[in-house]
This record gives sequence, structure tokens and C-alpha cells, in this order.
Amino acid sequence: MADRVKGILFDMDGVLFDTERLTTEAWVKAAAEWELDLPVSFINSYKGQNLRVRTQLYLERFGMDFPYKKFREKKTEYMEADIAKNGLPVKPGVYELLKYAKEHRIQLAVATSTSRKTAERYLKQTGIYEYFQAVVYGDTVEASKPEPDIYLEAARRVGVDSKDCLVIEDSPAGILAGYHVGAKVIHIPDQVQVTDDVLNRTYKVCENLTEVIDLL
Repeated sequence: MADRVKGILFDMDGVLFDTERLTTEAWVKAAAEWELDLPVSFINSYKGQNLRVRTQLYLERFGMDFPYKKFREKKTEYMEADIAKNGLPVKPGVYELLKYAKEHRIQLAVATSTSRKTAERYLKQTGIYEYFQAVVYGDTVEASKPEPDIYLEAARRVGVDSKDCLVIEDSPAGILAGYHVGAKVIHIPDQVQVTDDVLNRTYKVCENLTEVIDLL
């Protein structure tokens, strides 16, 4: 990479962990139990966005009296049962990239739409929490991706200009958020198909995080 990267800002679900897949499966199971029409296309439409946005989308779809909190709790039950049985799936190349970045003194942060309670538990459970100089959670910033707020805050916390950072994302909302802060955005394909107009905002598409090391 021609310009030296001083920081890497990671999305979490779908980038560090294979949790977007688990989440989709859990939403589908919860919808079947509640006898709701919940296509995967609708689930994918809010990937990468925070709780406030997701809540509003469900209320618009099912009515303002829809008990979204209870429905989300049912989804969480299914997801946590899967993790308890099979473990939290870590994406290929995570440990290798984090170790490489540490050795080369690249500042690291997570910028996730997931809540502090859940995200912190996942990061600590997999032994990677200590690699990051900062973690910005979805319930600590007002505006959700694709707004740039969460990546601006992550860059600020690690003391690096966002233009000197890589942003690693799987979702369209996250890609746009990274693009809006002037970072070089690396897209790791996951559950949501990204349209060409969004892909045009990326610096590179990598199949996994191991390929990111080669870029560095």
C-alpha cells in the first residue's frame, strides 16, 4: 500500500466474527415461532445499523404496537443457544492480522453497531479485546451507520486521522460510513450483497482478513 496505514478500524459482526450468519438464522427461527412474515431481504436491510434504527424499521413493518423488545429477546435466545453449543465463530485471519498490526505499531479500534454489553463480551470471550486501543459501541453514538460518527469517534480515540486509516466492513451501511470519513475501505463479503455503486466507494475487496495483511 503506497500510503502507510496508521490505524485500522474494524466493524465487528461479519468482519471479526461470523455472527451475522448466526443472527440471520436466529431472526428466522424467532419469526417462525411468532408466525411472522420476515424475509431475509428485510433482515439484511438493517445489517450494520444500530438498535434505534432496527426498532423503527420493525415498528414500521409490523405496527407501532409491535413488541419489538420481546421479539428481539427471542432472537437473542436462539443465537446465544447456538454460541453456547458451538462457540463464537471467529473469522479467518483475525488473530494473524491483529498480531501483525501490533508488531507494526498500527493503532486498532472496533466500531460496532452492537451494544456495549454484547460486543465487549464477544471481544473478551475470544481473547482479542486487549489488541484494541479503543472500542466504540452502537449504543454510545447517536447516529447509526451509514453516518460517519462512529468511525470519526474511533479514529479520534486512537489518535489517528481517519484519512490515515483502513476501515474494514461487510455491510453497505458500514462501507458508506467509512467512505464518508475519508478512510480506505476494505470490503469483506459476508451475508449482504453489496451493489456496485457502494463497491465503487471501496479501496479493495478481500475474501478474508489474511488478505489484508498482504495489502499492508
